[in-house]
Amino acid sequence: MRIYVLVTSLLLAGCATSPQDCDLHAQDPSFLTKLSCTTSGGYRQKVDEQERHVLQSQRDNKIAQQNLADTQIREQASSQKLADEQSRLKAARSDLAQTLKKLKSSKANNQQRQQEIKQLEALQRQSQQANSADEVAVIEKKIAAAKARVAELEQANALQ
Repeated sequence: MRIYVLVTSLLLAGCATSPQDCDLHAQDPSFLTKLSCTTSGGYRQKVDEQERHVLQSQRDNKIAQQNLADTQIREQASSQKLADEQSRLKAARSDLAQTLKKLKSSKANNQQRQQEIKQLEALQRQSQQANSADEVAVIEKKIAAAKARVAELEQANALQ
């Protein structure tokens, strides 16, 4: 009979223990608390809860890693685009300097030539301020037009 009472009291003690009372890292839980947590499934619930937390942390970590990779890809693309724009601008400036040098060394010394030199020098100053692809494209068009005008001037001077 005593065994029956002991078993019954242990079972009731197990029912009285909540999952929050079942701390896996408790310093000194009593035998009854351990037995109660084991029989009531309190330990299992704690383990399951911690496993869910770990899985969620792993998912969050994967998302963060993907975001980092995406950001690095965007950064590389932006860096490449900037390098391309700087290269185009450098080429445009070089082309402009050659056209200006060619015009200054031309034999003709007339008003139209002086006007063209002033326009090219203004375009050269403008190219120093360019900082976007659109501005570089505008400067490239102006340089192409100026080269065409210089070629016309040279051709006209050659005929004279």
